[in-house]
Amino acid sequence: MRRAVLIVLICLTAAGLAFGTGQQGNAGPTLDYQKAKWDQIVAAAKKEGSVTFYAWYFQEFFTEAAAAFEKQYGIKANVVVGQQAANFDKVVAEKDMAVGTVDCMIVGGQYVKTTMDLNLFYGPLKAIIPDSDKLVQSLWSVQEGYLTKGYLAPFHRNQTGLVYDSDKVKEPLPQTFAELSAWIEAHPKQFGFCDPNKGGSGQSFMHTVIKELCGGLEKYSGDKDVVPEKVANWNLAYDWVQKHKDQVTITAGNNDSYQRVNGGELLMAVAWDDGVKDFINKGQMFARAKMYIPKMGLAGGGDTMGVLKNSPRKAAALLWIAHICSKEMQIRKFQLQNAYPARTDVTIEGTMLTEKDRANAIAWFPAAYKAYMISEFTKNVLMK
Repeated sequence: MRRAVLIVLICLTAAGLAFGTGQQGNAGPTLDYQKAKWDQIVAAAKKEGSVTFYAWYFQEFFTEAAAAFEKQYGIKANVVVGQQAANFDKVVAEKDMAVGTVDCMIVGGQYVKTTMDLNLFYGPLKAIIPDSDKLVQSLWSVQEGYLTKGYLAPFHRNQTGLVYDSDKVKEPLPQTFAELSAWIEAHPKQFGFCDPNKGGSGQSFMHTVIKELCGGLEKYSGDKDVVPEKVANWNLAYDWVQKHKDQVTITAGNNDSYQRVNGGELLMAVAWDDGVKDFINKGQMFARAKMYIPKMGLAGGGDTMGVLKNSPRKAAALLWIAHICSKEMQIRKFQLQNAYPARTDVTIEGTMLTEKDRANAIAWFPAAYKAYMISEFTKNVLMK
């Protein structure tokens, strides 16, 4: 009898070594995903049977990706596409629940800092996701100026640049801030950027103005909150806009900028590469439109995916992220949404910006500064 009990205890101990102690939010023991082989994670995901994923864009792509995921693995992907703020409000509200209702989600913008500070995500993922070395490495470590330490997996890159009417704007194109200022003065009201409250391309432009006039970007690196002395001279950026207010056009949003270029009101505007490509493909912008990133730089980055710490289906969430980051899905994302792949081993034809252009891209400063910049733009430009 004692020998039988001893054998049972040995078996239980071995099982404990094979399985983790159980991640928060899971009913019962689960794999230690940091140590498990990928085929073990796939098998665990199939047992979980479903995954719930939250997004706020690319609905067409994610719907198709969900169907392919179920066909390949037999796992149902519940894709919920809603408002960005509502998605994050939901996971924040559930953060103290042992078991949440969201398994994984897109993480972008100002929510990177908020969600990382609240310790919402399981990870790090970098050592788990297959081909993680093929995903853009900068986004594995820093997003929106915030250190993410491999907890968030890159799945999408985006970039701002200058879109222009190639029939009317001839080389040499403005490359430095001084050259752009001179071009604006020579072409009044024909250069546009959107209100930073209404679109990221406008935020990118003001980010570059601050870089050029207020002492570069390095001093903001790593800051979690705005340091008052570091923004004390930002009035120089807003003064530049005020000086040129009658010579530039501040548009109502990203799409408004594209429409005004297409309509001939603007010859040049700050724009997102995927947004312009989408407009061209839909026949909403002339095919002669071209883009470039000037040597002074414009901001780019991308979005990531995270697995919620209290997800009850972490294996399925990891498999879903690997599926979205696969070569096939990254290429399909570009085909459907004109969204630049996060993979660096994928060759894409027909993009608005080349990899050579992207050498002039600059990273965003931390999200706290972006939020401060937007509020100060309202006070110092729009309300004056």
